[in-house]
Amino acid sequence: MVRVILYLLLAVLLITLLRSVLGPIVRIAARWLLAGGAPGPRSTQMGGELRQDPVCGVYISTATSYKLSEGGKILHFCSEACREQYRRGKGRPEA
Repeated sequence: MVRVILYLLLAVLLITLLRSVLGPIVRIAARWLLAGGAPGPRSTQMGGELRQDPVCGVYISTATSYKLSEGGKILHFCSEACREQYRRGKGRPEA
């Protein structure tokens, strides 16, 4: 009976030790991944003026939009697909 209690106390101490060592390592790794340590498809910035995508009509921030200069104007698109569709001459679909 005493041996079982000692094993339980040892298990509790071992788990506490592992949590105190691995906890900060996991938090640092999570912070690194969320802060952009791992490459993502596109960074998300907040702010900027909103412009309407001429293809699909979605409003997109000028800070994160895909841009195309045409006739002295800068057009803003929500995605590369919309920009390529505009370049192919389809423009905004009729409703």
